[in-house]
Amino acid sequence: TVNPALSVLAGTADNLICEDGTTDLTANPSGGTGPYTYLWTSVPASGVTGLDDTGIASPEFTPPVTGVQTSYVFTVTVTDDFTGSCTAQDDITVTVDPIPDNSLAVSAVSGTVCNGTGTSVTVSGSELGVDYILRNDSDNSQVCTLVSGTGGLISLPTGNLTATTTFNVLAVNSSTGCDTELSSTVSVTVNPALSV
Repeated sequence: TVNPALSVLAGTADNLICEDGTTDLTANPSGGTGPYTYLWTSVPASGVTGLDDTGIASPEFTPPVTGVQTSYVFTVTVTDDFTGSCTAQDDITVTVDPIPDNSLAVSAVSGTVCNGTGTSVTVSGSELGVDYILRNDSDNSQVCTLVSGTGGLISLPTGNLTATTTFNVLAVNSSTGCDTELSSTVSVTVNPALSV
């Protein structure tokens, strides 16, 4: 008996993702004799640790955090149920772009301001190639135009304030679009309007 030729096509929902993203891998076998079994491997081998299951047709890939762009070549080996177990392989590449450093220190130049005035929020150790956006922490609305990282301290203006406000900072890689919110927030207290 000659087993029908077994083949498999590997694919992915997204072959370019950010480090904080996920994507599904897929294996589509044809021919052979079902049912099929699956085994996923990767180069580098650390990619496999990000799969939720290496023995299914469509595992989800959550990339390890490396801080550098990394391409993972995933190979799926499909084995059919034919006597003697015929196999087929295919591979797919997923490239993972790093997200900006979210641990940078954030502080307000003035923690308290008069009603109708403003201050600036500073980010220490900003990264080159990363844009920083000051946002109102209550709804993530953008407060000012983005400021590009310099490798050092940058200032993000709050604009004039009429109420105490908590701010967060979104960091966006200008080349890849990968973004992250800095882990620190900062509050600016607004003194009630003075009248006489």
